[in-house]
Amino acid sequence: MATSLIRGKYVICRAGADAAATTIISDGAVFQRDGVIVDVGPYEKLKETVQADEVIGGPNFLVFPGLVNTHQHGRGVTTFQMGSCDDTLETWILSGWGRRSYDHYLMTLYTAIQMIESGTTSVMYNHPQTPVSGLEEDVSEILRAFGDSGMRTAFSVYFRGQNRVVYEDDTKFLSGLPADLADWVRKFLAASDISQEDYFGLFERMHGEYGADPDGKVNVLVSPSNVQWVSDEFLMQSKEYAEKHRAGIHIHLVESFYQKEYGMRRWAKTPVAHLNDLGFLGPEVSCAHSVWLTEGDIELLAGNNTTVCHNASSNLRLKNGVAPVNAMLAKGVNVSVGTDSTAINDDDDMLQEMRLVSKLHREPSIAGSAINSHQVLKMSTVNAAQPTFFRDSEGRESIGALETGMKADMVLMELSSIEEPYLDPDINIVDALLYRGKARQVDTVIIDGQVVLKGGRSTKVDKDELLRELKERFSRPQESAVAETRAMARRLQPYVEKFYESWSAGGSPPYYVYNGR
Repeated sequence: MATSLIRGKYVICRAGADAAATTIISDGAVFQRDGVIVDVGPYEKLKETVQADEVIGGPNFLVFPGLVNTHQHGRGVTTFQMGSCDDTLETWILSGWGRRSYDHYLMTLYTAIQMIESGTTSVMYNHPQTPVSGLEEDVSEILRAFGDSGMRTAFSVYFRGQNRVVYEDDTKFLSGLPADLADWVRKFLAASDISQEDYFGLFERMHGEYGADPDGKVNVLVSPSNVQWVSDEFLMQSKEYAEKHRAGIHIHLVESFYQKEYGMRRWAKTPVAHLNDLGFLGPEVSCAHSVWLTEGDIELLAGNNTTVCHNASSNLRLKNGVAPVNAMLAKGVNVSVGTDSTAINDDDDMLQEMRLVSKLHREPSIAGSAINSHQVLKMSTVNAAQPTFFRDSEGRESIGALETGMKADMVLMELSSIEEPYLDPDINIVDALLYRGKARQVDTVIIDGQVVLKGGRSTKVDKDELLRELKERFSRPQESAVAETRAMARRLQPYVEKFYESWSAGGSPPYYVYNGR
């Protein structure tokens, strides 16, 4: 049996809502056997009582639970790098139609390595509905890449079956376009068409093949893409399949104010209220973004123990605004953090994303609400464990904390550049991590007891060779169809903009008020 004793000047065992609720051991250690934590305690005590094959770390390291990225789309070479500049979500999606093809294995491996380098040990990966002809092969290559990187993965393919150009019936919208443009759009959309029956068949095959992974490092989730993109029937079928297979459900929700407005026009209520009326919400459901919420929506999410996956960078970059995280936390919503493959520096760096979250939700004035470092770390570990569905035999979360019986997923960060030349001894180490911790200080990452990053470099993948191969692939001539698709998407954009011309965010007061005129 493989064993190791992981030592740190500080071991953050479990993040809480504040310093008093966070468990930290000074000069502590974690003893793991075969990927499961056996004991956690003072180093001097453990080194006398356990027999370890190796000792990892030392008194110049901070040890903390592996970070969990709860919303990510797996593009190592980002959408911006592939030609899609930031824009309003609804038009930015169109620009994505014209991205060139890429190797799913290489792209996924690259983004996995980047995430691991910033301390991420688990990811909730949400795969776009790629052309049906190669979808199962894409899935296989993506999960092979995550497996080769060593990363723990909660995997889903999203389903998008209606209103795919604008938030209106496809047939109705296309009837108002020039005939040649409408024909082209129909053909483009048809390539990724999949029936509900085929989608759930795919889910069951994936769940059977990968959910039974003996390493326990893959979970398969159901994913209706968003309320405007699927029928109520599909939503309820998702609920049935999730219950049958004890799986999670991952959905985008009110990412933009246009999506909130769609609900008001379609059902005379918010999308969250509609999901609640259907009986869809629950602890198995996680909702990416959730920017445009009402007070009532927040109450419903909290009352159903539904998770919100907060994507601060993406929300800012795609002009969607700032999610009311302070209000959600105050009401008891389980809020987690994700990068959405649209992180602030295009690198899926969870440490940077966490720092942005900690600074973004600091409202002006002495009495203004402000999120603290402990809450942000909790959102990225303990809270983030719930929607991944990585659980032990008794149904308890098995990741997100360093405690006996949990998975040995942890990060060792070198402390000298955080503490030098001086750090006041009264500064809490969690504050130090959030204020000064950077990916370049991540020395070692352990997943399932295995060292997957050592000295800041992957032990499983030759990153230099990976980058060389990616560069070589992208240096090849761009496919001729890409130029045509981009041209047609540009032709389509004015019609999309005109469709939304009369839609507005309404006059509701904002959650955060920063300045006035």
